[in-house]
Amino acid sequence: MGLSGGMDSVVLLHVVKEGLAEGGALRALHVNHGLQADADEWERFCRDLCRQWDIPLTVCKVAVPESGASPENRARIARYEAFSEALEPGECLLLAHHLDDQMETILLRLSRGAGLRGLSGIPARRELGKGTLLRPLLHCPREELAEYARAHELRWIEDDSNRNTDFDRNFCRHEILPAIERRWPEYRRDWEKSRELIAESRNLLADLAEIDLEQCAGKANNQLRIDALRQLSAPRLHNALRHWIEEKTGEPANPRKLQGLPDWLIKPKQSVEAVIDFSAHSVRRFNGNLYLLPELPPIDPKTRLPWNPAREPTLHLPGNGSLHATPTPDQGLAAKTYEIRYRQGGESCRLTHRPTKSLKKILNESRLEPWLRNRLPLLFHQEELIAIPGIGIAESATTTPGYQIEWHNPLHF
Repeated sequence: MGLSGGMDSVVLLHVVKEGLAEGGALRALHVNHGLQADADEWERFCRDLCRQWDIPLTVCKVAVPESGASPENRARIARYEAFSEALEPGECLLLAHHLDDQMETILLRLSRGAGLRGLSGIPARRELGKGTLLRPLLHCPREELAEYARAHELRWIEDDSNRNTDFDRNFCRHEILPAIERRWPEYRRDWEKSRELIAESRNLLADLAEIDLEQCAGKANNQLRIDALRQLSAPRLHNALRHWIEEKTGEPANPRKLQGLPDWLIKPKQSVEAVIDFSAHSVRRFNGNLYLLPELPPIDPKTRLPWNPAREPTLHLPGNGSLHATPTPDQGLAAKTYEIRYRQGGESCRLTHRPTKSLKKILNESRLEPWLRNRLPLLFHQEELIAIPGIGIAESATTTPGYQIEWHNPLHF
């Protein structure tokens, strides 16, 4: 389980330790961000506590990026990356988020214009890395944890930065929510009821989106057919696209870009190569489909790699998928050593039973997606373009039997 050294995590660790059945396995994970002067002191506290309670401890030291989101978010992202890497297959990571944390999160997200996904709050369970993340205290208010800590005379570390109301969460915790509680003492119960209803509505919309996406699915699981999308009402289209993007990327879709996506990519007047970027992904339009694509790793356009399909049926290309050679009793590529290169411009090829054409024209006729054309590995013998994987083989290089050549690109599904 996650152990920061604060009261919440110490209480949860004690509860689990006391309730663990004989033979049960328990270990603690502490993340040292190194952001504050007391970071090493918190690590020492966690080491001493786990030694006293005879619990194995793993310490993960992380480097928090200096730029990007707010300092809290950068630290949170680094923390969860460390948790994900530390989890073994089948392990459950317990975190000590409680009901007051949930209330703070809902208020923060409401102030930022969150939709149903955000207002559903902190999930009690989700997959993380090779394991599962669980938050068993989400229905317990902070005061109950404090009472437990006092009753069992537990020790913990107080983080002085938690009093700094320059941070939005601390401002909610120390200024806004106490005022709300004075006026509406039962606000936690009522807000939690609303959160559950919002989560239920989100689940229903997710079910509807899955139905619509199944009707609009293309040949690959990152494609949607534009003609089918046009049959949806505006709200259902917006819901389906949001669900598609968020499920594939694991991140909330930018609301402004999502709102404009139908006009930019679906209406007939738009360019066949229109694109909208969403964080580390993009949505593109081509050949009657929408494609959801991750950022591709860079390739060196000057790459030259020797390859003999008969000796090495699979060739892994740096940052660019792999080439596969399959024997065929029919006409195919002759077995010899070729050189893999990338498109430079001006290439031409005479494919089997076809006249000589420029590579540009061949690729246009093949309907290969534009974003893959400069990444397509080409087989050369000396200075002659011999084979274009997935498209054809030069007449001068065919033999019977031979090899069929296929490229599994980095987006291969």
